[in-house]
Amino acid sequence: MNTKKNIIVLLLDTVRAHDGYSNAMPYLSSLARAGTAYMNTVSPATWTVPSHAALFTNMRASSINGVSKDFLASSAIDPWFTQTKFLRADADTLARRISRLGYTTALFSNNPFLTSFTNLGAGFDRIYDMWLESNGKYNQGLTDRVASVLKGGRKTRSRLSKASAAVAQLIPKRFIDSVYLSLRLRMDRGVAKADGTHKLDRGLADTSRRLAAHLDAEDALTPQFLFMNFIEAHENYPVGRGDIVQDKWLYLSGILDLDSSVTKLFHRGYLKRLSYLDARVNSMLSWLKERGTLDNATVVITSDHGQFFGEHGLLYHALPPYEEVVKVPLVAINYENGKPVKTQERVHSNVSTASLYDSLLDIASGKSDFLNGNLRASRYAVSEHLGISEGWDGELLRMLKSRSSLAEKIYETKRRHNRRATAVYSGNMKLIHFFNYRKDELYNIGRDPLETNNLIDSRRSDAHRLLNSYGHADPLTAA
Repeated sequence: MNTKKNIIVLLLDTVRAHDGYSNAMPYLSSLARAGTAYMNTVSPATWTVPSHAALFTNMRASSINGVSKDFLASSAIDPWFTQTKFLRADADTLARRISRLGYTTALFSNNPFLTSFTNLGAGFDRIYDMWLESNGKYNQGLTDRVASVLKGGRKTRSRLSKASAAVAQLIPKRFIDSVYLSLRLRMDRGVAKADGTHKLDRGLADTSRRLAAHLDAEDALTPQFLFMNFIEAHENYPVGRGDIVQDKWLYLSGILDLDSSVTKLFHRGYLKRLSYLDARVNSMLSWLKERGTLDNATVVITSDHGQFFGEHGLLYHALPPYEEVVKVPLVAINYENGKPVKTQERVHSNVSTASLYDSLLDIASGKSDFLNGNLRASRYAVSEHLGISEGWDGELLRMLKSRSSLAEKIYETKRRHNRRATAVYSGNMKLIHFFNYRKDELYNIGRDPLETNNLIDSRRSDAHRLLNSYGHADPLTAA
C-alpha cells in the first residue's frame, strides 16, 4: 500500500449546495453525513474559469490576468477556447506542486474551458480532454463542421461575425428581428444536438472508461492525484419538450418571459441530471474501492459554482454572487483499507474552495491526514463576479444592434450583467459590493438565506468592516 494517500477530487460542475445536500443526491448526502461536510462553502467566482483558476493557484480570481478580462468587449473567448489561455503555462499550480511531491497528477475534464488548450490544466502530468471525446458522438458531422470554424480562433470568429453583419444589411429591417431570432434558436438547437446537452450523460461514462485505462497504465506504487470535472449538471436540461427554449439571454433580456412554469421545468431537468450524476459517482467510487485505489485515500467532492432558476430574476450562472450561484457542496472523506473513516462532522464556518490548495498540499506532503489547515481557518470568504462568460457573440451583437431590436436588447442585457460584483462573508453576514454602479447589499444569511432583506442602511458599520476585509478602499454606494 502507498505510504502517501491517493487524492481524488470530484468536481461536480454547476451543483449548488441547496440541491447537493438534498434528496436529489442521496449518495452525496450519505457521504456528507459519514465524512466531513462543509456547510458554508463559497466558490471563489461565479463561473467555471475564474473558479478553477483560483482553486488551482490559491489566488483571488480578480488578481489572475487571464481570467479577469472583459470577454464581452474583446469577443476573445470561444466555446471551444483553442486560442484562449487563462493561466501561464508555467503557473505554480496545485497539480504542479503535488507532482513535485512524487504524485502522478491527472486531469479528466468534460468541460471545454478546462482543457490542455486553455492552460487551466497547467502542471498536470496527464490531461484527458474528455469533452473532445464525448461531444462528437451524438452528431459527428455537425461537430466536425463547428470545430473547423471554432478552431480557427478569434480571427475566424471575427470574419464570420462581419460576414453575418454584411448579410444582415441585405435583409429589410422589418424582417431582421425574426431572422436573427430564428437563426439564434437554430444554432442553440444544433449545438445541443451535436454535444448531447439535452441527454443525462455528458461525458461521465466516457470518463469512467478513460479513468480505468489510466490507472491500468500507471505504476500501482505511485500515488495518484486525480482531478475530475463532470459537467452533467450544466445547462441545457432534459425537459422532455422540444419547444422549450433554454437560451438564458432571451429570458434575461425580456424577449421571453422567465415565469415560474419555465424555471420549474428547468429545475426539474436539473434535478434529473443530479440524480444521474449522484448514481454514477456512487458507481465510480465503488469501482475505485474494488481495485484498491481507496485503500489509502482522501476523496473530496465539491463544485465550481451553483445555478439560478429564477431566484433574483436570474437564470443559470456567471451572474451576480447571490447564494444560489455562490454556495456549493464540499464533502471530504478519508478511506483506510478501502473503508470510509466516519468522522460525522459538519463545519459551519465560511470556507472557500480556493483554500483547498493548501489543504490538499498538506495531505500530499504528509503534514495532515485530513482536509483541514487553512480551509477551516478561513475567517472571511470571498466570491467574485468578474463579468459574463458568454462574450462569444459580442462583436456580432454590436454590429447588429442598430438594425435589430432583439440584438440590441441582448447586447444591453449582457452589458448590464458584465460588471464586477464581490460577495464577502464573515460569520452570518454577507456584503455584496457593486463597485459604485448600484446600491450595495448586506444580508444576515443565517436569518435571511434567500437574501430578501437588505440591511445596508441600518448596519453600515458591518458593511464597512466586510469591505475593508476584502482589501478595497472603495466607498459603499450611497443609501
